[in-house]
Amino acid sequence: MRDNLMTLTSEERNPASMNLPHMSVAESTALMNREDEACAKAVREVLPEVNETIEQCIAALRRGGRIIFTGAAHSGYLGMLDAYEANATFGTHGEFVSIVAGNFTDIMKTDGSAEDSAENGALDLQAREVTAKDFVIGISSSGRTPYVIGALSWCQKQGIPCAGLVNNKHSLVSEVCDRVMAPTPGPEVITGSTRLKAGTCQKMILNMITTVTMAQLGNVYENLMINVPPVSDKMRARLAYILTQAAGCTLETAQARLTECNYQIKPALIMELKQVSRCEAEALLSEADGNLNQIL
Repeated sequence: MRDNLMTLTSEERNPASMNLPHMSVAESTALMNREDEACAKAVREVLPEVNETIEQCIAALRRGGRIIFTGAAHSGYLGMLDAYEANATFGTHGEFVSIVAGNFTDIMKTDGSAEDSAENGALDLQAREVTAKDFVIGISSSGRTPYVIGALSWCQKQGIPCAGLVNNKHSLVSEVCDRVMAPTPGPEVITGSTRLKAGTCQKMILNMITTVTMAQLGNVYENLMINVPPVSDKMRARLAYILTQAAGCTLETAQARLTECNYQIKPALIMELKQVSRCEAEALLSEADGNLNQIL
């Protein structure tokens, strides 16, 4: 059968690593490094599908929706990581949501059987009140995880736009979503350990989705982070450094501007570059729906 585990590319044995336990450390790391070169090529081959997915993400956020990453085990953890890190990088407030099968609270005590429930894949989306305003991305290395299939099938029945991120061509996931991104980097160094090359491909694509979506929506100025939340001394120091780079001002000036703006970098940058007051800067931001790039 097509969904048999042994028929999947990600489950094939890799002839290059058959002698792995008897290789030296240097030989082993060189092998893994060579194998990882396949990841960039695999992702490059599916960039058209990635681009279409990002366009859907942008559209969802513009209509007030969210991007929902859903998956099980390592695939789910990668979605969770990018959703969480989007806040630290872009100061997001719920734009990216992650759901991991089992709704775990301790990553070391996840219920491994949770991925077997297609019903829970749908129920977990319903519990988070996912609607047609949102965009759902189901992540599954094999492309056959019941939890992810259940989530995406429910989306299609409800008219909710959705995509799949898998590591095998012609997967079951591809049959229950609007589009599928399927980078296939080949057999793993350890057979079936899809946290390796498959996971690397997923992480690369998730990085693209969050980064490019936020940049297109004005949450990046040039190539600088301009929505960093000022939650710690480290973050406040980073904001001051970013402002010096963006405005070409001294660190002292940057700190003064940020203090005046309660460490909100967008009005601080407008004030410095346009030499306007804080009120004028905030008014300009309001008129541009917070998109700094429409002002500068």
